[in-house]
Amino acid sequence: MKTTLPVDPFDPALCIGTVIEVGPTTVTAKLPDATPPEADWRNGYRFDGGRVGDFVIVELDDAAIFGRIIGVRLSDHLALPPEAGGHHHHQSIATIRLLSTIRLEDETIETGLSRYPSLGSRVYATDPGLIRWIAELSAEGNQEDSTLMMQLGSMPGAELIAVRTAPERLFGRHCAVIGATGGGKSWTLARLMEETAGFPGAKIILFDATGEFYTLGDLARHVQIGEGEAEPAASKTCVFPYTKLTEADLFALFRPSGPVQGPKLRQAIKSLKLAQIEPSLAANSRLLIRSQRIKAPIDQAFRTHAHVLEGVTAEFDINLLVRQIQEECVYSAGGTANAPDYARWGLYNEADKSECTSLLGRIEDTCSSAELACLFRPGEKPSLIDEIGDFLENPKQRILRISLKYLSFSYSAREIVADAIGRHLLVLGRNQKFRKRPVVVFLDEAHQFLNKSLGDEEARYPLEAFDLLAKEGRKYSLSMCIATQRPSDIPEGVLSQIGTLLVHRLTNERDRHVVEQASDELDRSAAEFLPTLAPGQAVLIGVAFPIPLTLQILPPNAPPDSKGPRFQDQWAHAEDE
Repeated sequence: MKTTLPVDPFDPALCIGTVIEVGPTTVTAKLPDATPPEADWRNGYRFDGGRVGDFVIVELDDAAIFGRIIGVRLSDHLALPPEAGGHHHHQSIATIRLLSTIRLEDETIETGLSRYPSLGSRVYATDPGLIRWIAELSAEGNQEDSTLMMQLGSMPGAELIAVRTAPERLFGRHCAVIGATGGGKSWTLARLMEETAGFPGAKIILFDATGEFYTLGDLARHVQIGEGEAEPAASKTCVFPYTKLTEADLFALFRPSGPVQGPKLRQAIKSLKLAQIEPSLAANSRLLIRSQRIKAPIDQAFRTHAHVLEGVTAEFDINLLVRQIQEECVYSAGGTANAPDYARWGLYNEADKSECTSLLGRIEDTCSSAELACLFRPGEKPSLIDEIGDFLENPKQRILRISLKYLSFSYSAREIVADAIGRHLLVLGRNQKFRKRPVVVFLDEAHQFLNKSLGDEEARYPLEAFDLLAKEGRKYSLSMCIATQRPSDIPEGVLSQIGTLLVHRLTNERDRHVVEQASDELDRSAAEFLPTLAPGQAVLIGVAFPIPLTLQILPPNAPPDSKGPRFQDQWAHAEDE
């Protein structure tokens, strides 16, 4: 689709200097009028002679090179005044980072440089309208349907010019919102959700780690996991049934150790599932008794139902797990030492029972803990699995907010439950549930859930649902938008899958280095601007965007409740004892 340049990039009135040196990635330009006594105002916008951070155009025959000033210094010479009695203007030297090429013939953008400017090429200040045109032009050289555009923000200094983008460019290759505390990360996340929810067919599932997005109000369907105070958004308290946990999840919770505990726990879970499928094998006990029983019927039942027993669709009674583990502690053969009977199991093996004593204690402690009641004591509360299904089927609901505020970190409950929910969504995606209606998963405080594993040196249990979602989700129309203040804690494999970054202020050098490595479009010179971003400002970077662009993010209509403590108010008066 052919587009039209909004302004002449080579407007003589905007010429600010000439190129005096050309390098592989930068040029040096002489700016003879860099400190005018009065700024030049055109069309309501201020044009300076060239300041650090300004975007510029360098002429190139039938093309134009788009660049950014990354450094300015005074020249050794003082330029003569234009006329007698005028003010002296200081001549300066600017270093310009070359970013992309505008092909004037077909008015498209090429990332990188196909040719270099010549010495003496003129340098022009850029009109904000041209910057927006470049930002909204996709890397494929066209602009999307204007009816499906999201308005994120404006350019600092040109607030009346809004920058818009299509959802494909933000979420098509996953998105990340990164920034230090106070930089505006949560506001940007809220703005993204509000803009996305403006599309009639949009579906967002938000993992709200701190509960601050209750302010979405009627825009979202609110549910919470864990017991706590009623949220202002009137969240529905849900449970996540333990039967939807994988064997690895249960192993991470119960932490079996040694050569006996792990196999006995695994077999006990399968035995309880089999007892549910074929009650005749358990008689009235609901347990699968092995001691001195004939093996053949039970072994055949295990083979028949092997596929179901290995999955998470077969249910079992967790309250019987301790007793079933004890029932697994039998000798492999009956009869006597002189005449073993391998067709049936033997008597109880007291040594194995003794080895499992510590495991049985951990299971009882874990299952009875208040922190994990949402897993092991669901009662009559609705299942989150059902809530997700209802939300996906309801065409009028756009956002499902899952509050994890009251889900404890004890017993690793928060990490395990969130990972299980993420895995459930990935399974739905693999089953083509999102093909006609793509879903975006917003993961706030993503460092709490990514790159996590449980266990010890002897047995590690990785929690990798969101890592897999980042790697596989695009194939199933399941995208991610993660938000974190600690990009250095995000695994490299996940960052490599992120196609779009919205980076707020970052003061930590290690975090800036991680962001720089994660994006080919952000070089070290651009990364040096990150510590100086004002609150609410973010640099938009992505494979679908021709240039890194600083935006002033528009405030969301419903800002999240991310305020910190009010020390002067709260410390002003002592509470009554």
